[in-house]
Amino acid sequence: MSALFRLLLLSAALASASLNTAFAGGVYFDINMRDPRLPVCDAPSVLSAVKRTIARADHVYRDGLTVEAMDLVGETSFTRNRKSPVARRYCRARAYLSNGREHPIYYMIEEYAGFVGLSWNVEACLPGHDPWKVHDGHCRTVRR
Repeated sequence: MSALFRLLLLSAALASASLNTAFAGGVYFDINMRDPRLPVCDAPSVLSAVKRTIARADHVYRDGLTVEAMDLVGETSFTRNRKSPVARRYCRARAYLSNGREHPIYYMIEEYAGFVGLSWNVEACLPGHDPWKVHDGHCRTVRR
């Protein structure tokens, strides 16, 4: 075993031990200790992120649909410090699609899921427009 490989193994073991200690002690790498750590479901930045998420999805996946507008926005659940210390806000809204139809849309705002873990991110799903079950059947992974 080379010296470089042993050094890499030792570094990985030390990093793992320090992370396990930090999580076991209840310490979480949180810059913002205030609550809530996530924006609300109807924040303009969140609604804009939901529209962008749907628009940039593969056209085959979403049938080429885009979200034109959203209303009846509401939070369905907020989780934090369960199996994961990451906070997640689950939301539901009525979306007006580019094909002229109204459709429910589910989305999740997740803490530390943005660029290099410094911000929040949105995952969105339109039930019935997910033939590859990216978000499981009936958008289960972003729905609570």
